[in-house]
Amino acid sequence: MDETALSRSCLPAAPLKIRKRGAQLIEKITVIGGGATGHAAAAIYADKGFRVTLCDGERFAGRFKQIEANGGILLRGKVHAIGRIETATTDIEKAVAGAQLIAVHVMSPRHEEIARKIAPYLQDGQHILIVPGNLGAFIFRRVFDELHMTKKVTLTEQEGNLCPCRLTQDAEVTVGLPLRPKKIASLPACDTPRVIEALKGVWDFVPVKNVFEAAIHADNVVMHLATTVLSATRIEAMRDNFILFQEGFTPASIRCAGKIREERLAIIEAMGFTEHSNPMDMFETIVNVKENPQLDVFRTLSGPDSVTHRYLREDASCGGAFALSVARRLGLEAPVLEAFLKIAGVLCGEDYIKDGRTLENLGFPPEMTLAEIYKRI
Repeated sequence: MDETALSRSCLPAAPLKIRKRGAQLIEKITVIGGGATGHAAAAIYADKGFRVTLCDGERFAGRFKQIEANGGILLRGKVHAIGRIETATTDIEKAVAGAQLIAVHVMSPRHEEIARKIAPYLQDGQHILIVPGNLGAFIFRRVFDELHMTKKVTLTEQEGNLCPCRLTQDAEVTVGLPLRPKKIASLPACDTPRVIEALKGVWDFVPVKNVFEAAIHADNVVMHLATTVLSATRIEAMRDNFILFQEGFTPASIRCAGKIREERLAIIEAMGFTEHSNPMDMFETIVNVKENPQLDVFRTLSGPDSVTHRYLREDASCGGAFALSVARRLGLEAPVLEAFLKIAGVLCGEDYIKDGRTLENLGFPPEMTLAEIYKRI
């Protein structure tokens, strides 16, 4: 990993010409991602008063036409609004042009694809926010360097997703939980303060030390990995009718998740961080149905519908593989996490421990200590 490349965006960026609206600097947001979270983000930002463009490839053209026909995106569940976005388009050049914030809401296997598509059209001063981060900033930076993209943009990762949600009809998203503040970090970390300042009013963002702190706290590794693996036969039998939060959260699967959480906690502390929250508390809240009626919508969110769902492919290849690689670098053992990563790989026909977003695959060779890596990010 080229230290000069990582530090490049710490240089003062030439800002886009924008009109201040009170303390709010951002006016135009492009959301990239035609799935449920992309729809939700676009609608939420539009409801906040931003000028929003939603963009993705041709396979999403039908969905975009339906948004135009409906006059916006309906949010239901724990958020009630109609997000009247300006444009839904498959034209990436049109979508990137003039956007002050480019919010990328796609699964991690698509990070390289999106980076290559937007690189030719980026402008000085733009902010790129990857949601969920999943160490995608390293992928974007590698692609930008490969393509000799020299525009001064920032790359920022968000810890976890925007909100749990599902596309329940055309141009309609059901949001499972109330919206909350989100933790973010830029690559390099010296950009984080100015990104926080620039994105005031967009969301209630909270800075963390660096992208590693955001990545290691991806709670879906604890929530999804063991519970989905142990539900594999049930998922294949029920398909679209399977709901992890109802059928998959059993005492046995939660015990396994608890062991992964214990191993991850040791890794977090060895990295010099403090655990942001205990994901086991969420398990307890979800399974205690009568005591927690506020999760009524969340418990109805369907999926996974196959073992190759993002609950395995993404959470194993990103947060899980990263955590195990850090553990090995620090001389820690994480046998339960490792076992579930191996089984997840067998189920999906992939090798997450070898090919996932490990320290080595992010460009940090075995001889580099974590302290040395922190200086580079």
